Amino acid sequence: MTEEIKYLDFDLHIWAEGPIYKARVRESPAGTTQSATFTWPFIDQAGVIKTRLENAIQGSRRSLVGPPTIEEKILRDFGSNVFRAIFQETTAVATKFRSSMEMVRMSEEFQGLRLKLSVEPPELAMLPWEYMFDETAMADDAPQHYLCLRNSSPVVRFLEVDARRPPLCVDGPLRVLGMIANPNIEGYARFDIGRERRRIEEEMRKIPASRVKFKWLTGGTQDDLLEAMQDGGWHIFHFLGHGGTQTSLSNGKEHTEGFVFMEDRHGDPVKVLGPDLALFLESNKQLRLAVLNCCESANGTSFSSAGASLVSLGVPLVVAMQFAISNGAAARFSNQFYRSLVAGQSVEQALTVARIYMRNEFKLEWGIPVLFTRASPTVLFRPTVDSAEDSSFPATAGKRKRTAEARAELRRLFQ
Repeated sequence: MTEEIKYLDFDLHIWAEGPIYKARVRESPAGTTQSATFTWPFIDQAGVIKTRLENAIQGSRRSLVGPPTIEEKILRDFGSNVFRAIFQETTAVATKFRSSMEMVRMSEEFQGLRLKLSVEPPELAMLPWEYMFDETAMADDAPQHYLCLRNSSPVVRFLEVDARRPPLCVDGPLRVLGMIANPNIEGYARFDIGRERRRIEEEMRKIPASRVKFKWLTGGTQDDLLEAMQDGGWHIFHFLGHGGTQTSLSNGKEHTEGFVFMEDRHGDPVKVLGPDLALFLESNKQLRLAVLNCCESANGTSFSSAGASLVSLGVPLVVAMQFAISNGAAARFSNQFYRSLVAGQSVEQALTVARIYMRNEFKLEWGIPVLFTRASPTVLFRPTVDSAEDSSFPATAGKRKRTAEARAELRRLFQ
C-alpha cells in the first residue's frame, strides 16, 4: 500500500457574469489572482455534451482494455479542451497552477496539489470535470495524463459551507453502515440483492476486522435508515440503489434537485430528495463520509445534486456517481477505496487509487465517482496497532520504519 500523501490546495472559483465566464484562484501555494475572463471551448448545449460523454462511457464497456478507443478519444478531447481553456489559456490561472505544481515538486513536506473546484454556472457544474486531461504532461498514451489518475493532482468539488468542522480521524475501526434499496421502478432495472450483498461482503472480508466493521441495514425504508442513524456510531454510510434528478419551479425559475429511491413498507418506490436524506444522516453526529453508489447522485448544479446537498447540509465528505456505473466497476471501486482508507490514506488519495484500479479493468468508468467536500484533505483512520489479524494486510510506512530500526539495533548489539 502506498504511503500517505500530503496535499496543498489549489482553490479555483468559477462563476458567470451574464454570458461571460470568470475564474479566480482563491488559494494556492503560489498565491491568489484577480478575476479573469475565459472562453468556454464548446458551442453545444451542456446536456448534449453530457449525453455524448455518457454514451462514450457506456460504449467503452464493450471494449477490451488496450490502446485508446474512439470512446476514450471523445472523453479525452473533452478533458483536454476544458484543461486547456482554464489551466493554459487563462493566463493568470495557468501561471499560478504551473508555479504551484513546481512548488509541490520541490517540497519535502507535500507531495500533491488538490484541485478544489467551486463551479457555480449550472451548465458547467453538471459536466464531468473529473476527466480533465493535461496533454502537455507526458507521452500521449500515458493514462496519468488525466489529472484524477495522478496521486499528485486529485480533483474535488468543494462547497463553501459555514459549518463546524470537527476532527474527522477515527480512533478504532471504521464503522460502515450499508443500505440497499431496490424497489420496482418503471424504467429502472432491478438488481440481484443477494448477489450485490455477497459481492460487497467478499470485498469487505479482505480487510482486517480490526480496521473496519461493516453491517447491512435490514430494510430499505426511510424509517429503517433514521432508526439506524439515531442509534449512532456510524462513520460511513454506503448506499446502493437508484437515483436521479427532477426539475421544479422556485420563484419562477427552474431548479434541479437530486434524489435517491428508497422503499415504502410495501416495497414501492419513494423519492428521497438530497436535503431529506441529509436530515436522516444528521441524526448520527459521528458520520464522516457518505458513499452514494447510484446513478446521477452527483448530477446537478453546484448544490442541487444529492451528493452536494448532503455536504451543504453538514456531511463532511460525499462520494457520488455522475453517470450509471456497472456492477463490476462499483465493486472494484468499493474494494480498493475502503482498503486504502483503512491503510491510513486520505479520502482524496484513496479515491485516486480506486480510480486507477477501476481503469485497469473498466476503461472509462474511473471518472464516474465525484468527491464533494467541505473539509481539508482528510485521513479517516490511522492504523496504530500491529495485530496478528493484520499480518496479511500491507504494512504501513510507520511499521516498515520501526522494523528497519529494530533490525539496525540488533545488528549493532551483535557486532
